[in-house]
Order: sequence, then structure tokens, then C-alpha cells
Amino acid sequence: MIPQLQKKIRTLILVASLSPSIYATAQAPQKDLNANFIGKWVGQLEYRDFQSNAQVFLPTWLIITEITDQKALQFNYVYDDGPSKTVRELMIVTIDPAVSKITFTSDRDKSSDTYALQGLDDFSKTGRGTLILSGPGKENDKPVDVRITLTLRRNLYTYRKETRRQGEDFKFRDAYTFTRAEPPTSQ
Repeated sequence: MIPQLQKKIRTLILVASLSPSIYATAQAPQKDLNANFIGKWVGQLEYRDFQSNAQVFLPTWLIITEITDQKALQFNYVYDDGPSKTVRELMIVTIDPAVSKITFTSDRDKSSDTYALQGLDDFSKTGRGTLILSGPGKENDKPVDVRITLTLRRNLYTYRKETRRQGEDFKFRDAYTFTRAEPPTSQ
């Protein structure tokens, strides 16, 4: 029995040393990437108003759950947009580590945006850290480059979006800052 166990361990070590990326992917399932996002969050949305260029702040609540197939997260946003005006949005977020992409699909404006991911290798080790998302987008019906910095810590989740038109520098577009509504029970 012990020689068989030793043989299995040697085989696993050999496989890991010959193909670390395959082994890492097999050992870091999608659920690990999603797990630390799950929960109730409270915070605010800050955005740059297109017409006045003013910074606007809205109290925001967020509940993140995992979709049953564990391949995506469901972000349920509630915005307090003034007296008697509550705005809700449901967003599906899918991280695809095989191609280092993330997709956001919104029920509010029926949009779907996919971005390249940087920092996924480090993020996947603990399920926390910083991801840089980049790709094309539209702002006021004009093409822009989009850069999003997403940071997830134990009790803090931030999302900062910057955009730029061709030949310009990146400018702040919007940001979320959330803390957990309740302290996590572990981790």
C-alpha cells in the first residue's frame, strides 16, 4: 500500500514539474476565484457626470452570489439616486481563467463587455489582490479604451474605471468602494 502511495506522489510531482500551468489550472477551480466576492457589501458609487463634469456620489448596496454552475457571479446592485428614486441593476460577471478574460453582462442596459485580465496568476493564489482589466468600450456613443482596476481584500472591494479617447490620457469615469456589510466568519 505504501509503495503505491509513493508512486502516486512521485507521479503528481512529475506532472506538476513538467506542466505547472496545467496543474495550477486544475488545482484552482473557478469557484476559488469567485469565493471571496460572495456576500453583502455596502458603499458608494462615484461617477463623473457627462454634462456637468461634476463628481456624483450615490449610496450603493451590493449582494454578490454565485450562480449555481459556479462559472459566474451575480451582482445585485441597489442605488439610492435621490428622494423616491431607487435604481436596481443585475450584472452577471464571468471570469474565464483559460483565456484571461472577464465579462460583465447587465440587465439594465442589455450590455455585455469583455476585457483582458492582468494579474490573474497572483489573484488566483489567494482569491484576493488586484486585477487590471482592459479593452474597448463606448462613451457617449464614441469608441474609447477602458482600463478598470479591481481590488479585492478581505473586507474591501474597489472598482475604478478610467476611459480615454484615441490620443488622450485616461480619465476617471466611475468607481465603487464597498466594505462588507458583516465581517466574514473566516478567512
